[in-house]
Amino acid sequence: MADPIEPAQRHEDLIDDAAKWLAALDSGSASVAAFEAWRSADPRHAVAFAEVAGSWRDLDALRVSQSDLPPPPLAAATADALRPRRHFLKAATGAIAVAAAGGGFAYRAYARGKAETAVGERTTITVAKGIAVDLNTDSRIYWREGDPASLWLERGEVAIRLNAGQALELHTPGGRFRCAPGAYNARLRGAACELAVLAGSVADARGVKATTGMIALATQGDLDLRAEDADLARITAWQNDTLVLNGESLDYALAEINRYQRHKIMIGDPALARLRLGGTFATRDPAEFLGALRSSFGVRAATSADGSIVLTRG
Repeated sequence: MADPIEPAQRHEDLIDDAAKWLAALDSGSASVAAFEAWRSADPRHAVAFAEVAGSWRDLDALRVSQSDLPPPPLAAATADALRPRRHFLKAATGAIAVAAAGGGFAYRAYARGKAETAVGERTTITVAKGIAVDLNTDSRIYWREGDPASLWLERGEVAIRLNAGQALELHTPGGRFRCAPGAYNARLRGAACELAVLAGSVADARGVKATTGMIALATQGDLDLRAEDADLARITAWQNDTLVLNGESLDYALAEINRYQRHKIMIGDPALARLRLGGTFATRDPAEFLGALRSSFGVRAATSADGSIVLTRG
């Protein structure tokens, strides 16, 4: 017969492993891919991580709520300090269900907040004192207050504003970066992140910095400086619900404007893809854009049964 204590001992070992993963993820020193491989290797790993993450949140909340209380007597404080850490790692049922189900990045288990927009929506939130984030269409972020605060961009595009005295750890599929006080635009492009610095500076782990007026492509934790005299007004036009085109092809223009449309606009005649467009167009309502195609190029827009719009020659 197996030792009845053995399963508990194995779980305690898993708790220790999960705590190490959480600490490494929170500091940005762990590989998300490696973590996901560990968690998915055994359902008990997911459960252990959920317990640790839930306890982390509970302890942090307790620390904040008791910050104004007088310190405990020395004897009591010493006893608490000697108590094993795992004593506090109680199961958090809701967190276990989320983590055990799998999917998503680890930060979902311990981030304090989440915000997202649907296609065509835009919103502004405050993630911490002195830190505001504008979410563009079809975007999702998670965040955690701290010194510095942490923000995870999981999908889409955001504008970030940091007041003086604030700093931010920006986590993206392209890596983790430190943002100084200023203003930034971050847009995911596949496994990379395009970072535009409107004011301030953003740095990677090597110390490479992108400063005011520059654009960098963040990939595998490194900043690749792409432009020093970028047209930042075009990059941030979405904050005014507009799209600025300056000679781009129609297929590029559609890829941009379709980000804001529930019913997509498609090219029915391949030759139209070569058309070059210029001007400023509203992103919320494509009528102006379609009207310009009609008047300038004779392009006809037909609405399909599913609501999509097909462009053909008039």
